[in-house]
Amino acid sequence: MKVFIIIFFFLFNFQTYSQKQNNPAKEFNHLSASEIDQYLPRLHKAHPSFDDRLRVIALRRLGTPYYLKAIGDGKGYDSNPVFNIRTTNCTAFILTNVALASARSYQQANSAMAHINYYPVPAGQNPINYRNRIHYTSHRLKSSNYFYLITDSIAVKSEQRTINLILNRQQDGSRFLPIGWEKQIELNYIPRKHITKDLLKRFPKVCGVGIVRKELFAKGIIIGHEGMVLDGKYFIHASLFAGKVVKEDFYRYTRKRRVTDGKFVCDGIVIYRMKEVRE
Repeated sequence: MKVFIIIFFFLFNFQTYSQKQNNPAKEFNHLSASEIDQYLPRLHKAHPSFDDRLRVIALRRLGTPYYLKAIGDGKGYDSNPVFNIRTTNCTAFILTNVALASARSYQQANSAMAHINYYPVPAGQNPINYRNRIHYTSHRLKSSNYFYLITDSIAVKSEQRTINLILNRQQDGSRFLPIGWEKQIELNYIPRKHITKDLLKRFPKVCGVGIVRKELFAKGIIIGHEGMVLDGKYFIHASLFAGKVVKEDFYRYTRKRRVTDGKFVCDGIVIYRMKEVRE
């Protein structure tokens, strides 16, 4: 009986250790601010390249729980935290990854969100409020200093389509979000039929992708999801369906259909790079 107990104890602890080794994100999304302060300088030293830091952070966050309202403005209409690593949604995953890869401390990462997730304001003013937040990924990619589109350098014109619409204006003329803002935008994207394995070979080693969903056009939205693609193959993203950050084959993802209605999850993509915040 004693031998059985010893063997059981060994196997239980070995399994627990293995789970921790294979699921580092479970530990990462529970790190305290002081632990992040210790981790980020080591990350910079080990990986001087910003893209390399983005890769490491994205992979470490696998398994992070999905929560639609993971980040907000810390007050007012949306009092959810400005910066948060405990839970995430698809856009929060991108934004907080850029903040972490740019920072050497938790506070620096938190402060970087004012630049990444909000429109610039005059010196001395606080940019963090709901109306000043960059709510639409497509406009962030066209206007932010820390994201830039590279779709045109990946795909030739014959592989692209162009969408023109007014962001935040729904088909009935009402506004999708209560922010008193709308914007005419033109965006080139690559339709699903042109997303081939050959096209994926042209991707940078680390990049972001925005998933175009045509069903959202009537709501004044172009991009309905986003994530990171590594090595032109692996899609790292916060999945509503999975309820966590996952890693999957990107080409297969673009061919997925929703279980609920059989529609494709992806009608097209835009491709972008991310820049380090040096403020």
